[in-house]
Parts: sequence; C-alpha cells; structure tokens
Amino acid sequence: MISTIATTLIPVTFVLLLGYIAGRRKYFGTADRARLIKLVLTWLLPPLLIAGMLKTPRAELLDYRIPLLFALGLLLPYLVVLLATRFVVKQDLSTSTLRTALQIFPDMVFMGIPVLGQLFGPASLYPILIANLIPVLFIQPMTIVLLKIDSDKAQGGHQGGGAKAAGKVALKGLAQPRGWLPFIGIALVLLNVQVPKFVLSSLNLIGAGTTGLALLVSGIIISQEKVTLTRAIVVNTFIKNLLCPAIMLAIVLALGITGVLAKEAVLLVGLPSAVITTMFAGERGMLEAESATMILSTRVFSFISIPIVIAVTNYLLTR
Repeated sequence: MISTIATTLIPVTFVLLLGYIAGRRKYFGTADRARLIKLVLTWLLPPLLIAGMLKTPRAELLDYRIPLLFALGLLLPYLVVLLATRFVVKQDLSTSTLRTALQIFPDMVFMGIPVLGQLFGPASLYPILIANLIPVLFIQPMTIVLLKIDSDKAQGGHQGGGAKAAGKVALKGLAQPRGWLPFIGIALVLLNVQVPKFVLSSLNLIGAGTTGLALLVSGIIISQEKVTLTRAIVVNTFIKNLLCPAIMLAIVLALGITGVLAKEAVLLVGLPSAVITTMFAGERGMLEAESATMILSTRVFSFISIPIVIAVTNYLLTR
C-alpha cells in the first residue's frame, strides 16, 4: 500500500515542483503557459487517447456501467451542491454556479492521466475519456446557461441566448481533436479492425509526452496564480477532494461494482479542480482569487486525500 502511494505521488510531486520552480523563476510566462496548454490538449493528448482506445478490450467498450457511473457520480453531486449553495447557503446564482463548478469538475487531463496512469496504466484512458464527456456535454454548458440567466437578470430582463451558447460550448468541445479522435479508435475496436503495430507505436511516441508535460504545466499554473485562503476555500476543498469521492463510493457500492473500474471512478472524481473553471470566473470578473486558490488548494490537499482514497478503495473495492 505505502509503496503504491509513494510510486504514484512522488513522481507527480517531482514534476509539479519542477513546473512550479520554472514558473516562479520566470522561465515560462503567461503566454508560454497558454502555448504549452495548447500543445498538450491539441497535439499530445489526442494521439494518447486514440492509442488507449485501440488497446481497450472490446468488452469494456460495451460495458454500460462506465458511462452510467460517471453520469451519476458527476451530475448528482453537481445538482446537490448547486441547489444547496443556492437555496441553503443563499448565494446568488452566479456565485453558486461558479463554486459548484470548482467543487465538482475534476482535472482529468492535467491530473487524471498522470495519477491514474501511474496506478492503473493505459487501461485508465477509456474511463477518463468517458468521464470527461460529462463536463463537456453537461457541466460546462449548464454553467454557461446559468451564468447567462443571472447576467440577463442583472441587466433587467431576459435577453436569451443561454441555451444557444451552451450548445456551442458542447459542440466546440466535441469538435476538438481530443473530443472526436478517440471515437475513431472506439469504432475500430468495435468493428474488430486490426491496427498495425507501427501505427500504435507512432501514436504512443507522441502521446507519451502528455503525462509529464501536463504535470509541468500544472506546476507553472500554480506558480502564477494569486492565493487567498479563506474558510470557504477550506470547505470547498474538503468537498472536492473527499466528499465527491465519498459520493462516488456510495454509488459504486449501491450498483455492486468492485475492482479496478470502481477504484478508477472514485479516485477520478476526487481529483483537484479543473483549470478551466478559472476561465469562467475570469469571464464573469468574480471569484477570480477564490478560483485560483482552489486550483492550488485542491492540488496541495490531494497529497493527503489521494492516499486516503486509495487506501479506502483498496479495502472496500478489491475483489
């Protein structure tokens, strides 16, 4: 157990620290960060994903439990936290929406691939792909719609366009290479098409850079954000890193799912907040310091929460 945790987290910590040092010493500025993010998401990640799909057993691709797990495990907490923040804590709609996105949306690319890849290997790519579709198709568009509704209300009337904007967000996400390219791999596996080994080797060669560079970029991002620690940050970090995986754990137990899939699902939803959530805050001009601090705090606390989640899932979900 200790060896597994150390083998997973020490390499992650090392690369994050390198990125942090590089950012603090100004080796990479904001413009460089944007280019590196584009490099990871557009050029390195899609080959890695399609290679992972091509190596995924056909039976796993036909397993309905995977999309069901992540639909329940991400959307249910999203709705619960949103309603609680809006009607119990009595925060305005924009604040409730932004805080909910920070608490529920895990960073599946910049943290999920490195962490789950260390623990479960290339087989973790398919669950990550399916899990990432939930934010792309539902959470991001819902966030856009709710922010638009509150913005229209603040301007004194309903101007419309929220649903249209949400549709554009979903289509834009699917139109990017990381959105549609993996489905080519899925289709080839389902059709039992044999892909030559040199194709897989070529995809793996370029895709292999995703893990290290994604962590390096995360470290750079952390080094460049302003941090303001508040009680709300502490509570939200606890919700993100521990309550979300606890909800997913309850779901997998209720559905009778155990083994690697269950462990991946629980760990994935407990990953740190996604960097993209800071963009929503920046567009609205609110909660910018809080969202940046959440990006940092959920990552720092993850070095405590991830070992807890690994230990609990190994105890409860191992066949």
